[in-house]
Amino acid sequence: MNTVIIMLGSNSSAEINIGLAIKKLSSRFKIIKESSVITSKPVGSHYLSDFRNKAIKLSSNKTLKETVSILKSIEIEIGRTPDSKQLGIIPIDIDLIFWNENQVHTDYDRFEFVKECVDEIQCCDSK
Repeated sequence: MNTVIIMLGSNSSAEINIGLAIKKLSSRFKIIKESSVITSKPVGSHYLSDFRNKAIKLSSNKTLKETVSILKSIEIEIGRTPDSKQLGIIPIDIDLIFWNENQVHTDYDRFEFVKECVDEIQCCDSK
């Protein structure tokens, strides 16, 4: 079983879309722990509003490639399109940050809100 830490972010109906993402994630993976939600200012002037962000620790019996594919399919199911980022509307963004304790995404080092959310859940195995 693989341990995965992901970040969820949304600036469009954020509470609803993050909740929907968690529901979809829980039907495909075992959720181990969830962080608090943090609001962050957008990086880039084209985004229309602040982001709500949350880290999720889960376990996956899939490969890294299969897991990423599932995460991207969940983004699409919730309404993410190739044009949405250009329009500044992000219904849901799901980034895989850690795979089996190995950092695989630079956002952990780039953004304080990612580090804060991830550090909150990285240590413990209870939801």
